[in-house]
Amino acid sequence: PRSLSGRWHFHYGLPVTATVYFHTFVMSLQAFADGVVALHQGAQRIGGIFGIEIPVTEKHIRKYSKQILLYKCFGLGLLFMWAFVLDSTLGCLLTLGTMTQGVALGLLVRKVLSERSVAGVSRKMLMLNIVATAFRSQSTLVFHGYLPYFGVGEILFPLFDLSVAAMAVYLVVLTYRYSHTYSGDSDSMWVFWVVPLALCVGYLTHANANGNSYTDWMWMSAVWVEAFSMLPQIWMSRAGCNFTGVTSHFVALVFAARLMSTIYWYESYTQLALHQYEWGVGLLSWFYPGYSVLAAHALQMVSMGDFMYFYLTNAASRGSVLAMNGKLDL
Repeated sequence: PRSLSGRWHFHYGLPVTATVYFHTFVMSLQAFADGVVALHQGAQRIGGIFGIEIPVTEKHIRKYSKQILLYKCFGLGLLFMWAFVLDSTLGCLLTLGTMTQGVALGLLVRKVLSERSVAGVSRKMLMLNIVATAFRSQSTLVFHGYLPYFGVGEILFPLFDLSVAAMAVYLVVLTYRYSHTYSGDSDSMWVFWVVPLALCVGYLTHANANGNSYTDWMWMSAVWVEAFSMLPQIWMSRAGCNFTGVTSHFVALVFAARLMSTIYWYESYTQLALHQYEWGVGLLSWFYPGYSVLAAHALQMVSMGDFMYFYLTNAASRGSVLAMNGKLDL
C-alpha cells in the first residue's frame, strides 16, 4: 500500500491490513487450541508410561474452571503479545517473565478474595518484591540501559513491572484486612538485613549501563533484593505453615518467571561490562558486573529449587498440577 497514493492507503489499505491481522489472530487462536489438545493427548500417553493419570473429565474441568480460565487468559495474552507486539529475540524473555509473575500474583489475589483468607501468604515476601520494584523503577522509568531492546519492550517492561508492584501492594493491604487469618507465627524469617546487604552489594558491583551512578546502583540493588524476596515464602513452608494448591502454583509461576530472567542474563551478562573505571561505578574495578547478576539469579534458582522438586513430586502423585488444591506435603 505504501507504493500507492496516501488516500488509497488510508481508505482501503488500513482496513485491509487490519482484516488480515485479525484473520491471522483468529487462525493463531485456533492453532493454539489444537496445539493444547495435542499436547494434552501427548501428556496422557507419557503419563501412562510413568503411571501418572491426567484426568480430563468434564467434572474435573468444571471443578477447576476458575484456575483453568486464568491460565487460558494468560496463554491467549501471551500468544497475542508474541504475535503482534514481541519478537523472537532473547530480549522478550524479561517482559514475558514479568507477565508470568503478574499472573502469579493475580492467582494469589483471586485466592485471597474468594476465600477471604491470607493463610499461607508471606507479607514479608510481598514487601521485598515492592522494595525491589521501587529500586528498579528508578532506573527503568528514566533510563533504558537495562531494558530489553525489542520493539515496544522499553515501554511494556516498566508497565508490567509497576502492575506487579501494584498487585503486591494490594495483597499487603489484604493481609491487614484479613489479619485474623494471617500466619504471622510462620512468617517469622528476619528480613531486615536484606535491603542493607543488597544496597552494599549493589554499590560494590553495579555496572554503568545507564551512565548514572545512582540509578545503576539502584538497579543492581533491586536484583539482589529480588534474589532474597522469595525466601520468606519458602521459610513459611519450613516453619510448619501448610501450603494450599494455589499458593504452591504461585511459587511455581514465580520460579518460571525468574527462570526466564536467568536465561536472559546468562546470555546477556557480558553486556554489563564496565566501559571505564570511575569512582562510585563499582568499587571493585576488576569485578565483572555481570557476575553479580548471575550470582543473584543462581541464588534464586537454588532457594526455590527444592520447593519445585516437592511441587512436581506432589503433582505427579496426584495426577495433575490443577488437582493440587489440598495441602502440599513438604
